[in-house]
Amino acid sequence: LMLTVNSLPNETIYLVLLFNAFIEYFFPPFPGDTVMVFSAYLAGTGKLDCPTVFCISLAGSMGGFLGLFCVGKWYGRDFFFKKNYRFLSRDLILQLEGWFGRFGIGLIAANRFIAGARSAVALFAGISNMRFVPAAAAGFLSCLLWNTILLCGGYYLGKNWQRAVTMLKHYNQVVLVLVIVLVSCMLWARKRRNAQAPPRSPRGNRE
Repeated sequence: LMLTVNSLPNETIYLVLLFNAFIEYFFPPFPGDTVMVFSAYLAGTGKLDCPTVFCISLAGSMGGFLGLFCVGKWYGRDFFFKKNYRFLSRDLILQLEGWFGRFGIGLIAANRFIAGARSAVALFAGISNMRFVPAAAAGFLSCLLWNTILLCGGYYLGKNWQRAVTMLKHYNQVVLVLVIVLVSCMLWARKRRNAQAPPRSPRGNRE
């Protein structure tokens, strides 16, 4: 996989990253965070430019958030309430209304950290007819914080990949030793129980 990716032009990888960051809002099962971390890893190894990766991922995430926000604002609450879609059912709409009533714009600022509901939050922000500028500012803050955490982790891993490989090797060795010790202890305990158990009477021998 690494050889295949390294053979690709950087521009192609940047386009994939942009599409990935955008589409994960519209299709939540899409492994967007994984692709983002891997892109940061490539930046850490020197394959990609780190500021470019950061800006592209942030632009894609904001594009996805604002896209769903505009869809919700265009169609409105009644449309989705009548359709009762699986990804935005009536029950979920009512639940989101309760969340927005309690947390308001803070819910949008945290939407990137709510993996199972980030798309629904972005969509409902538009459905609730929230003003564009405050919603965009809160969405930007959420994307900025989340993407920074993921990209820093991936970049650090790429920058220190040799150390990570060494640590993983030692980790595997430690796990192997622990498994051997655990199995040995279990066999020793079993052998000791068998030795302490009273001998069984032969079959057919009655008192």
